[in-house]
Amino acid sequence: MVTRIVAAFALAAGLLFGAAAPSTPATTEPVYSGTGWKALTSHRIYSIAPDPYTIVFASEQARTKLTPYLTGPAGQITTITGVPVTVSFIVDTTPATSCPSRHRIVVHYIHQPLGLPGYSQARPCYSTVDNSAWGGHLLMDSEYWEVPNWFGPDPAVNEMMRKNAVTHELGHIFGLDHPNTDLDKDGVVEAYECVKNAAGVKPNLCSPNGGYKTTAGAGKYVTEFDAKGLQQMAQNYYLRLN
Repeated sequence: MVTRIVAAFALAAGLLFGAAAPSTPATTEPVYSGTGWKALTSHRIYSIAPDPYTIVFASEQARTKLTPYLTGPAGQITTITGVPVTVSFIVDTTPATSCPSRHRIVVHYIHQPLGLPGYSQARPCYSTVDNSAWGGHLLMDSEYWEVPNWFGPDPAVNEMMRKNAVTHELGHIFGLDHPNTDLDKDGVVEAYECVKNAAGVKPNLCSPNGGYKTTAGAGKYVTEFDAKGLQQMAQNYYLRLN
């Protein structure tokens, strides 16, 4: 789930020299959707800027509990996009109703952040200068960890679902939307209605509960879908400069 807050800060410089550029774009125009992925244009995010992003924490408890769930997807985003994403030890008390400093992602560990059981939320911010992903807040429902069998009786399944949930919300911060689509042509885009790859895996950003359902794959962006979207969003930054 995503809620938009606006980054109203002035942006002095758009490009950090030395940041790795993504692979050569396949098109000369920005692309905002593809098979199994969709840009979060409803929140005015059209690209990922090339200079580093830093994941910080709203509390020491959030840092202790959630660091292990963020290092994997942060590293994967770096590999996919060429944009450095670092998981730090910093505690940042910026309120979840305000945008943090540019390219900071503040992670919260909160019991029912929406007042409803089982709901986590991303609050992405966007640059008012170039509409790139600014950063924002990631509010994880602590119930996933407080209740050992929250997702079912199998501990391995619970851990897979926790990993996928954190990766999903982080994907929103970097400008990915839910890619659900009307596959059955009944005029309604429904929950779980997403494309699958040859192995039957839906995009991690599919709503709800997409992503790999294996110990090795959990917490990763799906190669054919989310990963391609992240790569394109990084390319869009350069394409939108033209």
